[in-house]
Amino acid sequence: MGTALIYDEEMTNYKLLWVDPACEVEVPERLKVCAEALKRTGLADRCVSVPVREATDADILLAHSEEYLEAVKKTPYMTLGDLMEFTLQYGDVYFHPNIYHCAKLAAGAALQLVDSVMTGAVRNGMALVRPPGHHSMRSAANGFCVFNNVAIAARYAKQKYSLQRVLIVDWDVHHGQGVQYCFEDDPSVLYFSWHRYEHQKFWPHLKESDYDHVGKEKGAGFNINVPWNRVNTQNISLFLCTVFFHILLPVAYELILCHSFALTWFWCAQVLTQLLVTQR
Repeated sequence: MGTALIYDEEMTNYKLLWVDPACEVEVPERLKVCAEALKRTGLADRCVSVPVREATDADILLAHSEEYLEAVKKTPYMTLGDLMEFTLQYGDVYFHPNIYHCAKLAAGAALQLVDSVMTGAVRNGMALVRPPGHHSMRSAANGFCVFNNVAIAARYAKQKYSLQRVLIVDWDVHHGQGVQYCFEDDPSVLYFSWHRYEHQKFWPHLKESDYDHVGKEKGAGFNINVPWNRVNTQNISLFLCTVFFHILLPVAYELILCHSFALTWFWCAQVLTQLLVTQR
């Protein structure tokens, strides 16, 4: 029993091929520096190396439409002009002849991690992947994301291992709206996101990223957003601890004990979240 580390340098083999200021920060080095840091500090040697595999069509269709998948499949054969035109129908993303292959590896790495943990080969693990996933939606790429790796992994785990409850914790400067949309009516998956919001002025500029969007229908109460409305780095450690210890951990604990926790703890969490975001 150990900690898995899943990484393949192949996922760095795509980049922006034209000028786009919105996408120029999405570079291969984002992934390389993480892998190099793990090696330099000796952490990689302490992990169990797990090979990457490509996600299959069936895997990807767990979270995406067939029409979208078939469209992305054509990108390796597109000219530069075709890729630029294809990209224009989506927001803040770009395509490259190798990005479809890399996106399948990214999703497949998440699935390899699920398999490794669920079969007892490792206790836990980490997958270093590119492209990322939490902005991509059922039929659209978005925010540098092609396939929604975490959403695919969650549905794969439910399907293959009959899991009844899944908690997704999204700690990122941006809200992962793609994950939220995927599970907003699903009470078996709780999505928790802490993200910069600034009263909807920060990307992706969505009302759905605010604290009062809590899921819908049967999934009402199983979506928790903690939007950060005022950037104040002086108190970030205190704010982080408050969010994690007083919202996330109690929610996770209740999720383990009782699947109907939304009627009890959830409303307390929403009151606390509202107070926090009002102050921040």
